[in-house]
Amino acid sequence: MDTLDCSCRGPLLLHEANMVIDSLKRDIRRLTNDLVSKDTLISAYGSTLRAQAQSRIDMSFQAKFPEEPATTSQPACSTPQQSQPWTEVVAHRQRGVLRKFSPPPFNLSNRYSVLADSNVADPAHAIPLPPQHRSAEQSRPTAPPPKPPAPRRVARERPRHPPSSTRPVAVLVGSSMVRHVTLPRSETWCLPGARVEDVQTRVPEVVEQHPTASTIVVHVGSNDIRLQQSEKLKSDFTSLIQTILATGKKCIVSGPIPSACFSDMQFSRIRQLHAWLVGHCSRERVPFVDNFGSFWRRRSLFARDGRHLNRAGASLLASNLELALEAHHTPR
Repeated sequence: MDTLDCSCRGPLLLHEANMVIDSLKRDIRRLTNDLVSKDTLISAYGSTLRAQAQSRIDMSFQAKFPEEPATTSQPACSTPQQSQPWTEVVAHRQRGVLRKFSPPPFNLSNRYSVLADSNVADPAHAIPLPPQHRSAEQSRPTAPPPKPPAPRRVARERPRHPPSSTRPVAVLVGSSMVRHVTLPRSETWCLPGARVEDVQTRVPEVVEQHPTASTIVVHVGSNDIRLQQSEKLKSDFTSLIQTILATGKKCIVSGPIPSACFSDMQFSRIRQLHAWLVGHCSRERVPFVDNFGSFWRRRSLFARDGRHLNRAGASLLASNLELALEAHHTPR
């Protein structure tokens, strides 16, 4: 029974669907015609508005700039016309007339007597000029040559702690960052404000005063960052390592410490120096102490100025250096 009902209702539903589709098509055609008519009306309004705007612009332009009346040309005629009455013409003096400006003459004579005496065969037989005819360059006394800059000499700070041994086996040389660092059976040389080249100049003195020391530990480089000379800093570190190794001593490089008050540029440069030292020391087979991760973002390890280490920071640096000395079999 249900199957019969479905078979009967099928044509009816199809007819209703066709009627709905026809109605939608009629609506679509009507809406399309409406859109076309409105589009035509909008185009006509646009043309009218453009014409009115152009006419207003022309009228305003003519009101501001009226046309001059055309001058009538006189017809050519052989009959002489009546002469016009005489008119009085008054000549006024012109104001602001530019006058010619002639530049002052320049003296182009040769002031260099060396060029004038170049034809003399033997300068020893040249006739000296009298004083009144000498040029200003000849009469002016020659300045002495500038003296070469004196080499930097960074004084060693007096040790604040007694040496751990009278016959040290290692010497720690560095800037003011090692002021409170003490190592077993070692001597600390604190050179405030020292740069890499300053430590290099003190290496012979360190070797001479401590002949029993077999290892020299260097911690320097923070003061060179502010000079912004990366290539020179790399060259100075290379020379420092070669100078220490040439004395027959072992060399241990203590890596730079990122200060808590460094700017973004200084931090970037100290990071680049750290990365370069890691690779360079590895190539030269020189022990390197990595201090970067131990002090990065640890403000409690620095003093109030944010640059130098306090007691806790100095103790941590001493622990890192002591582990490096033990790892490389430095005798105790």
